[in-house]
Amino acid sequence: MEKSNTESLTPVHDTSRFEGQSSANPSTLDQFKDTVADKLKSAASALKEKAARSEPNSSVASYADKASGWLGGASDYVREMNPTQVKSDLQRQVRTNPGRTLLIAGAAGLLLGALLRRR
Repeated sequence: MEKSNTESLTPVHDTSRFEGQSSANPSTLDQFKDTVADKLKSAASALKEKAARSEPNSSVASYADKASGWLGGASDYVREMNPTQVKSDLQRQVRTNPGRTLLIAGAAGLLLGALLRRR
């Protein structure tokens, strides 16, 4: 007679290294998030400066200003994001819309393949 062992099927994650981390010793993920957020913020400010130098009522200036706002928002999002929440949101999205998820993943793969092939 075989025993059913469901404990071996349940993944166990060691979270002890994340608990009690002081802000004096930021994790690698926090450092990466801060670096990406800083780069996005600097790109937003550079774009805003270029938009200010161009003609004030031109369509290029308005698009550059919108893009600058989006980059600033993305910077704030990256800085404040919670990886656990992002993971659960992605899992929920995949469960509710698997076809759309596969389509997006395929398009991203084709785009990355085309970009890497050119180099």
